[in-house]
Order: sequence, then C-alpha cells, then structure tokens
Amino acid sequence: MEEDHAPIAARALQQPRKFTIQSSFGQARERRSRKNRPCDACRRRKTACVIETEPPCAFCRSRGLICRSTPGPELTARQPALATPGSRLVGPAVSATPDPVLQPPARDIPAFQANASPDSLALPPPTGNYATTRQIAGSAAVVHQGLVHTPTGNPTDEVPLEAAALGVSPQSSVPSATTTRYTLEDARNHTAHFMGWAAEQDTYLLDSFRSVILSEYGFDANIIQVDGGNPKTEDPPVHFLLLENDFPEHTNRMTQAASDAIEALVWPHGPLLVRLYFKHVHPVYPIVSKVRFLRQYSAGKERIPASLRGAVYALACVFWHKHPVSGPCPFKQHELAAQAHTALRGELEAPNLWKLQSCLLLLHCMPPDIDSVETPYTWILACQATAAAQMIGLHQDPERWNIASWEKKLRRKLWWATYAADCWSAVCHGNPPHIVMDSFSTSAPIMDDLRSDEDVPPELGHLVDPDDTRFRVPDGARFLEMVRIAQDLRIIIHCSSHASRGLMHPSDMAQLRSQLVAIRGKLQDWSSLIPNCLALGQPQIGPLHLSFYASQVLLYRGLMQPATRMAKANPDSNLRRWFRHALDDFRAFVSFMSRMTETELDAFWGRRELHADL
Repeated sequence: MEEDHAPIAARALQQPRKFTIQSSFGQARERRSRKNRPCDACRRRKTACVIETEPPCAFCRSRGLICRSTPGPELTARQPALATPGSRLVGPAVSATPDPVLQPPARDIPAFQANASPDSLALPPPTGNYATTRQIAGSAAVVHQGLVHTPTGNPTDEVPLEAAALGVSPQSSVPSATTTRYTLEDARNHTAHFMGWAAEQDTYLLDSFRSVILSEYGFDANIIQVDGGNPKTEDPPVHFLLLENDFPEHTNRMTQAASDAIEALVWPHGPLLVRLYFKHVHPVYPIVSKVRFLRQYSAGKERIPASLRGAVYALACVFWHKHPVSGPCPFKQHELAAQAHTALRGELEAPNLWKLQSCLLLLHCMPPDIDSVETPYTWILACQATAAAQMIGLHQDPERWNIASWEKKLRRKLWWATYAADCWSAVCHGNPPHIVMDSFSTSAPIMDDLRSDEDVPPELGHLVDPDDTRFRVPDGARFLEMVRIAQDLRIIIHCSSHASRGLMHPSDMAQLRSQLVAIRGKLQDWSSLIPNCLALGQPQIGPLHLSFYASQVLLYRGLMQPATRMAKANPDSNLRRWFRHALDDFRAFVSFMSRMTETELDAFWGRRELHADL
C-alpha cells in the first residue's frame, strides 16, 4: 500500500492544490480582505483597497475615479501601440478590459465649450500609448509619451491637452480613425509652460519614458510632448509642462479686486468699449484673437483675464468721442491701465496667449503729459512681453506640433508682434534687443494667419459694427508689412550698434556695412512694392509709413557713422558719402507728412515713444 501511495504523494508535490475563494465587490472591505475583491485601480497599483461601507474606496474617492471591479484575471500584457478608446494605463501593467470613462471631480474637468476656441472642441479619446486620470493634489510629474502620433489624413478633432492628461474620453467606445489635435491654451485652470533645451529636464530623457509616473498623492503637473523631434535634422522633441494654476490667496484677491475695479469703472459701457476697440484699434494692431475674445466676452467676460479686458477698455476709451454718446467719457485711460497692470502682475504667474496680448496692448497706452521719451517703462514692458512669449514657447515654430491649427496661427502672429515691439522699444532707449537673432525658429506669418478667427459669426455680430464682422485684407497686409519692417530694423540695429565695433577686424566692419547697403536697396523700393491698399491716401496707413521712415533714419545713421566734426570736413568720410542720398530719400517723407489729414492723425498710432526717433 505504501508503494501505491508514493506516486500520489509525488504528484501532490508537483501539482500544488488550488483553493478558490468566492469573492464579491461592492461591500465594506478591509485591508487584505480575500472575500471582497479590490477595485481595478487598487489592484493595478497593488495598494490597499479600503471601502468603509460601500464604493468608492478611499483611493478612488480621493482622486475622483469611478470605483469598479472587473471580474476575471488581471491581464498584465503591454498595451498595443494604439490605445483602445475607453481603456487607461497606470504604470507599465495594463488591463485589457475596457474601463468606463473616468472623470475627475467637477472642479478639475476642463471647460470644453463652443466659446473656448474658434472651432468646436470635441472630446475624442486620448490617443497614443498612455493616459491617466487624477484629481490634482500632489507633486509628481507625468510624462505622456503617446500624445504625438502620425496624422491619418482624416478630419481632426481638437481637445485641450488637459483632457488627454486627465484621461477624458467620449461617451462612445468605438475606436476613432480621426487624428486628435490638442490645444495648449484651453486647459481650464492650467497653463502650458515651454520646457526649453537648457531646462533641468533633458528633452531626450523625457522622450525616453515609456510609462506614466504617479505618486501616492496624485500629481500637480504633466509633461506633454507636442513634437517627437527629427533625429535626422537633430531637432529635439518638444515638451510643455502643464501646470495647475494654484496661487496664494493674496494674489487671487489682488487680481480679483483689479477685475472688479475695471468692470466698476466702465459699467455699463463695457460692450461699447469693445465695439470701439475693434473699430479703431484692432484694424491697425490685430493681435487680439477676435472671435475667441468676443465669444468669451458674450458667454462670460470674467473668464477673460482682467488685464486684457482692462487693456481693451483703456485703448478704446480714447475714441469715445467717435461714437454718438452723450457726455464726456466718465473715466480716464490711466485709471483703467493702472488696474490692468495690477491684474497683470498676478496673472503673469501663469502666462498664456491671453496675457501676452495684454502685455502687448498695454505698451500702447498714452503716456502722461509729464512723461519723457526716455522713460524706461516702455522698455520694461517690452521685456515683460518677450519673457511671457518665450515662457509659453512662441519662439519655437509650431508647424509640426500636434496642436490645433488656429493655435499655430495665433502663436506665429503673437510672436512676431512681440518681436516688433522688442525692436522698436530697443530703438527708443538705445538698448540691444532682448530677442537674439538666432534664438528663435518661428516662421514668418502669412495672410492665412491673419485671416484666422477674424470673421465674426452672426450670433456675435451685435458686439461689433457691421463693417467689422469680416476680415479685411488691408488689415492683414498692414501687419505683415509691419513685421517685414521690424525684420529689417533688427538687422539695422545689429549692424549699426555692435557692442564690440572697436575690436572688430576691418573686414568684419565692411561686412556689417554691406548688410546696411543691402537693406538700403530694399527700402528704396519699398513704396513701389507694397500693395496698393497700403499706399498713401489709404485709411489707417500712417503708423506703417512712419515706421518705414523711422527705420530709414536709423539706416542712414548707421551708414554715416561716425558723424563727427572731423567726418564733416573729410570728403571721403561716410558722413559726406551718404548725406546727399539721405536728403534725396527723405523728400518722400516730406510728402508723406504734408498729406496727413486730421482724420489720419486722430486714428490709433500706438504709443508716441515708439516713433520718438523722428
């Protein structure tokens, strides 16, 4: 009998007995309970699933997750290349069972509204390998490697990047064949900060992450990849830090108080000032995203930064007399500008495209009568705008980025408006521009960039005059020409005010002078090459032509250096060589000034200091 039992004992050792415990889900559960299954989230994380009386468990409740348990064994195979809509990944282990749409608490859900962008923002599933859900609380960063994917050629959807970071997916669980385009701008209560190449987080290291990193307490930041880079051309990947806008209470109070003061000053004339702004200021300086502004103003103007509302009101109130209203303007521009600057100090804790528009507009408020052209405030404001633009990555060309088309166009337009402001403020104060010539890659704007978001839909037409509901080609052409003049001006500044001129080799000096001569050739043909809509006699062309003549002044100053008594007596000096040419070219300037009408002089010209060199 013992011999008969030996094989049985051996088989028992080779095949351990299996015990099956019937478990359920939905009742109170303590740590290490085997009668009640843990939820899917805790099982994947391999952490305690504690349910006091009924779901959700402590972990899911703290993060706003749907607490559920899927029957069956846990599948730990890696997720395929393209995530199935409705599935989610936390760490390298992935369940192949589709999960329901997981929503964070209501306060953390981005505002996906029709008025958030020029185009309808759908909510497609997060594409790529990784997505996660959370309630913002802790401090660990998250790297989403799979946000960038190959375009399919089908129509694209646009969704705030926060939606991908939060794992927000549509109600339908059917895989979508469309390419998702994300927007960096419309993540509610979050700001996307550009992670430059010199940042402490190496961009190639971020690109190498293949999983999502979580802490036990959630996280308060995402690292978003919008471009995978190009190894052949050594273009690095591009990442943004999507950070929660969480500020001290005193900062929030200061910003809110400024917002309330601005609206109290203009009440009930706010809509009238918006109408005046888009009638008189926007055609000359079209940097505000028109339809986005009007749509948000109509739906709830408090969502527009107080600094931008204050800047729009301040620039518009100068034209109060041009509207058939009774009585003088009940407030002063400097009152609105002061409150806008106060709000901007707090808002620049989280710079975005809205707030950059504020920086650029506040540059053009009228200076006080006691102000001098040497005041450094214009230079400081221009530096502020440049810093904000670089912080949100406007100095990098967004053409290949996986973001919405309208945002690419707006980013290009705002970068070059910042570039022009930097050049002209440098001229006013004789300082080197903040923007180094080889420090940016943003391509020059085109007419399509200016056309974007300019045609006002019928439901918003009551906010502007009928003539201002459609894009006007002369307005776009004026801005594009302003950018070209700024590009020439930047070369003039570089060639004529080089810091180490005294140490340069004569051949290098000759090269700088040859660049100035080349710019002179371009400027000589300017009046014959510009479109007819920008020629003398057309409306609202004064600031553009004055900018052209200002750049010509600086060009000849560089060509005629050094303008000394000795140079005046020397017939071979640069001063004597170019003086006659300067007189001939400036006959056109005399003609320009003689043709200025009172209506033209009463239009928007921008801050006088920007043309102080004339």
